[in-house]
Amino acid sequence: MIKFEMPFVERGKGRDGRVRYWYFRRNGRRWRLPGTPLSEVFMEAHRRLVALTEPSPGAAPRGYMPGSLGVLVDDYFASPEFRTKKLSTQKIYRQILEPLAERHGHKPVDRLERKHIREWRDARRQTPGMANMIVRVIRLLMAYAIDRDYRTDNPALRLQMLPIGEWRAWSEEECAAFEAHWPAGSMPRRAYMLAKFTGQRCGDLARMTRAHYKDNLIRVVQQKTGAELWIPVHRALAAELATSLKHMSLLTKADGGSFDNDSLSQWFADVIGKAGLPDRCVLHGLRKTAAVMLAEVGCSTHEIASITGHRALKQIEAYTASREPEDHGDGCDPQLERNAKGTADAKRPRRVSAKQKPRG
Repeated sequence: MIKFEMPFVERGKGRDGRVRYWYFRRNGRRWRLPGTPLSEVFMEAHRRLVALTEPSPGAAPRGYMPGSLGVLVDDYFASPEFRTKKLSTQKIYRQILEPLAERHGHKPVDRLERKHIREWRDARRQTPGMANMIVRVIRLLMAYAIDRDYRTDNPALRLQMLPIGEWRAWSEEECAAFEAHWPAGSMPRRAYMLAKFTGQRCGDLARMTRAHYKDNLIRVVQQKTGAELWIPVHRALAAELATSLKHMSLLTKADGGSFDNDSLSQWFADVIGKAGLPDRCVLHGLRKTAAVMLAEVGCSTHEIASITGHRALKQIEAYTASREPEDHGDGCDPQLERNAKGTADAKRPRRVSAKQKPRG
C-alpha cells in the first residue's frame, strides 16, 4: 500500500467499512474529501478548504472535540448544502444553530436524543412559529450528520410541531384607528398602505424602491417564492406615494436608512402599539386584509393569487368562503383584473388605452 500524507488530511473507515479521507482543521472541524487522493477533484477540495480554514489573526479556537455538536454545526456552515441556500435562509439557520452550538457545542452529537430537541422546541413555545422552525432546522442538520457519518439516525424525524394560530385580517375599525393616528405623509401610513394595497410580505415591502414603481405599477419578485408580480397601484396608495419620495427605498428609517425584514417588522409592531391597536394586529395581517378586500369586490382565487403571490390557493379560498361579493358593477376592480390576466405567467400586464376599453 502506498503511504499517503497531506497536511490536515486523515484516513479513516466509515461505518460501512469503506475508506474515506477527511480534512481536519481547528480542533476537530472536519470535511469529507471527495474522490481519491491526488485526483483533481480531491486536490481542488483540499485547496479550497485550506483557504477557507486559514486562521485569521487573533482568532481563538473554540476547542470543540471531533464528533461534537459544535464541530457538526461548523462543518454544516462550511458545506455546499448550507452555502447554496438563500442568504435570508442562512441567516435564520444561523440564528437557531449558533446559540445551540454555544450552549451545547462540546457535547457528542451521537448522544443527542429526541427529548433534547423537544426541550429546545418547548423553550420557545411562546413563539410557536420559531419553535417549529427549530425542529425543522435540527431535522436538516441531523440529515446532514447522517450523510457525514456523525450518526446513523435522525432523532428530529416525526417530532410533532406546535399548533400555530392564524394571523387574521385587520377589521375596518382597526384600519380606521390606525389611519386616524398616523396621518397621510407619515412613514407608518406609507408602510401600512403598501402592505394593505399590495398584499406583500414584510421582506418584500422592505425591498421596494422607486425603481420598482413605474407607470402606476409596482414590480415585485417575491423573496420567498421567486414569483414575479406586476401590481397595479391603487389610487389611495398612489396618493400616499406622491406625498414624498426623497430616498430610493419606498420605506425608510428616521435616519433615511433602508429597512430589512427584521427591522421593518419590529418598527411596524411599535407603530401599531402607538396607534393603540391590540397585539393581534400584525403587519402580516394586512396581507390577509388585501386578500379579503379583493375577495369582497368579486375577484376569484386565481386573480387574488396574481396580486398577493399566494401559491396555496386553499389559503385564499379560506378568505373568500365567508365573503359575499359586493355589487361593484364590473365585479373585480378593473385594474386588479388586468393584473390577474397579465401576470398569471409573470409577464407585465398590457396597458389598455381609452379607445380599447369596452363601452357601457
